[in-house]
Amino acid sequence: MNPLELTHDTTGSRAAYVFRAWLIAAIPSLLYFLARAYIGVDSLHPPARALDVTFAGYSILVAPVLETALMLPIASLLTLMMPRQGWVQIVLLAAICALAHKIGGGWQQVVASAWPFLIYSVTLITWLKRSNGAAFVLTAVVHALYNATFFAVGALGVLLTAPG
Repeated sequence: MNPLELTHDTTGSRAAYVFRAWLIAAIPSLLYFLARAYIGVDSLHPPARALDVTFAGYSILVAPVLETALMLPIASLLTLMMPRQGWVQIVLLAAICALAHKIGGGWQQVVASAWPFLIYSVTLITWLKRSNGAAFVLTAVVHALYNATFFAVGALGVLLTAPG
């Protein structure tokens, strides 16, 4: 079964949708991170700001809302320009968003953010068919949960790599 198809199903509860989309975004990204750590390209030692409460609050509560607010007009424009071409809209939106992350982290950040932004884009484009509000809220919540997951992994990394 294609995991992306699971995120096109809007018939169940919104909470179940968010949970599914979050898992589909987080699990491959965690596997990518762990593979990079295993080969020595990345580390289980979190970056210095990883456990900063202000940075975590911004990343979990503010950034998903701001980024979704930026994604919404682009998604709306893509749906107007390319009606009935949902996958093209989704891929273009995800590519635009991932490329925007080059500013803060270079090409590694583009690659690392491509998958979750594909899931956020599926969520946004899929739910736009129902309502702008639902699309905005659900996409922002999936993104917030994703970011929270990586802060939790950072905290776990501190525990696992602490001396003693």
